[in-house]
This record gives sequence, C-alpha cells and structure tokens, in this order.
Amino acid sequence: MSELKIEDTILCIDTSRSMFRKDFDPNRIQAVRNGLKEFVQIKSQLDDRDRFAIVTFSSEAKIKLEMTSDVDEINSALDTIKLGGTTGLGEGLAVGIQLVVKEIQQVGAKVYRMLVVSDGKPWVSAINPLKMSKIASGLKLTVDTIGLFELGVAYQESILEKISSETNGEYARVYDTSSLRESLSNFTNKKEIPYSASQEELEATTALFLESIAGELLHPADLSESQEQLINLLLGKEKDKCTICFQDTCPICHGPFYACGRYCPNCKSPMHLHCAAEWAAATKAEGESAFRCTRCFFLLKVPKSISKVKLIRGSRTRTYEEETQDVTRFKLIKQESEDLLNSVCPICHMIFEKPPAYYCYTCSTYYHPKCLDKYLQNEMSCRVCGKKIEL
Repeated sequence: MSELKIEDTILCIDTSRSMFRKDFDPNRIQAVRNGLKEFVQIKSQLDDRDRFAIVTFSSEAKIKLEMTSDVDEINSALDTIKLGGTTGLGEGLAVGIQLVVKEIQQVGAKVYRMLVVSDGKPWVSAINPLKMSKIASGLKLTVDTIGLFELGVAYQESILEKISSETNGEYARVYDTSSLRESLSNFTNKKEIPYSASQEELEATTALFLESIAGELLHPADLSESQEQLINLLLGKEKDKCTICFQDTCPICHGPFYACGRYCPNCKSPMHLHCAAEWAAATKAEGESAFRCTRCFFLLKVPKSISKVKLIRGSRTRTYEEETQDVTRFKLIKQESEDLLNSVCPICHMIFEKPPAYYCYTCSTYYHPKCLDKYLQNEMSCRVCGKKIEL
C-alpha cells in the first residue's frame, strides 16, 4: 500500500555561463529563479512540513542552501545565485546525493527528491553523471530533470532523460518560460512510495554507498590546463601545498607534490595521498577509506593502494607485538597490478610503468629494484615505515 510522506527536495541548478542566454524571458536563469519560487510556494502550501535545499553546479558544485522550510530564505538564496564556468552535472549530482546521505543518517524515513534544471552538455564533468544516477537509484532518491533548449534546434537523446528514467523520475524538455513554468507545476505533486524504509534498512545501505558516492582524487596531469603548467609542476616551479599538512613535500614518502599529490575534483584543493589516508583514519566519520575535503567538505575516497598507509606512524594504537617487531619483509613482485601502477617509488618519486618491484609487507610501499639496491648501500630500513628490511 502506497503512502504520502514528508518530502525533502534538492533544487540542483545549472549556473554555467550559458544560463545568461535570453531565449527565455527575460533570460534563462531568471526564468528558472521565478519558476522555482512558484514551485516551492505551491509545494509549501500543499504541505508546510516539506523542506528544500539548493545545490548549484558549474565548474564547481556547491551547497547554496541547506535543508529548510523557510520560503523567504529559499527565495533569497535563489536571488543571489551567481553564474560562471561550464556545466559540471556529475559534480552537482554528487553534492546533492551527499546531502541526501547526510539527511538519511540524521533523520531517516522520508521521501528524498532532486529536481535538476540544466541547459548544458555535461561532458566536462570529472564525475560520471550516469554513475551518480545509479547511486541515486540505490538510495531511492527520485530525480526529476528539466532540460532548457532552443526551439527548433535538434538534440540527441538527453542525458537528463536517462537520469530520470534510472531513478523513477520525470523528464521535461522546455523551450520557453511558459513551458518551464508548466513543467515545474506538474512536478509539485507528492511522490507515492510503495513502502517506508526503516532507519535500520537505511543505515545498512548508507555505509556501502558512501564509498561509491565519494569522488576520485585527481592526478596533477588530469588537472593541468597546459603542458607548460605540468612541466613547471614537475620542475618544482609551481609548488602546491597540501591542505592537510600545509607542506609541498609529503611527510610520509618525503617526495615532492607531483609524486603523491592529488586534487579534490570539486574545489581543486591540493593534498598528498598519504596525508589523505591519515586524515581518513583520524576522522573515521565516513568509514575506512572515505573522508571529506578540508576546504569544501566534498566526500572523497583514498585509493586502495594508499589506504593501508593509515596504519603507519600512530594512526592507531600499536600492540606490544608490533612495537617489538622491528623487521619488515620485502618481496619481489613480478606480476602487474592496479596497486603497483598507481604507486610511487619513495626513492626516486616516480611511478611504476611495469613490474618488477619490491613490496614492503608492513606499509604496502613499492620500490623500483634499482632504487632499492642503491638505497640499501647506505640505509637498511624502509623509507616509509622505518622498519629494518628483510629480503
């Protein structure tokens, strides 16, 4: 038997430069503002317990307004939206989903909806929007979408339509202010749900989704806008300081930023992979391998090849056996693996193109054989965990 429940709706709004276009009256963004104000007003009159949040997305996604039922506050937030950048739909969906996950953790059984309004092609996203739609579906998050298009211009099947189909939502393609208002009015009706998910059911699935929702850290090469910028980074002419340790040199592997440095896909803040692993272990709020960016609080994940490093240097209380065990075993790895190809040698600070490599069982660090041979002429301890090497 279906039932109607309190709804929390996230208004996910495209704020890219193209929303300045004047094919809608008076322009696209103002038509969206006015239409969403009417949408919120109608839904609030139907049920004043319903709440709304606002997420904006362009080159970066942000939470403009947390969940609230205050209509005046919502209208004010809509009026102060600023435009710029390109259409990062995947980032917008990811931030919206993270907001829903937080609400699920705090409140539980409600109906969660997202209304996406966009006019752009989302292929600039660092985060795959279709992957986000599958996650939204798993969270029982209904995503309604509206695509703003020019009348008479042919478009291929909209990715917005695929997202709505995946999440049991509705899709509308609009060409002017009148059709936009009509579509928004049609979306004001409450969603019927076939059952009420219990808090226990939601908690059981939340942990699994956190890691899926978390964004992948960007490699410096993925972020560079030009070859010259990348070369400067490799030569140390442009030094990025980690937002966790506030240094350009990693305190764990002792390499320069380009060796293990990564960037938040949302706000582009720099951080060392090893520092991220330590931060995830210290906060523990999002699970074993997930953590939030210290600047924008975007949910991120630590690569599996790095996550084991969190056990090093006081991330947890060491047992007596560990304290008295000063030897670590090294093994020659001859088979290619994802962990190896994603690792950086702590001696030369370069990546691995192929095997072989020496592997430290204590800290999961890989070494180039030539680098290790030269290193062992003067040192006998692992450069990362500090234990005596046993080959």
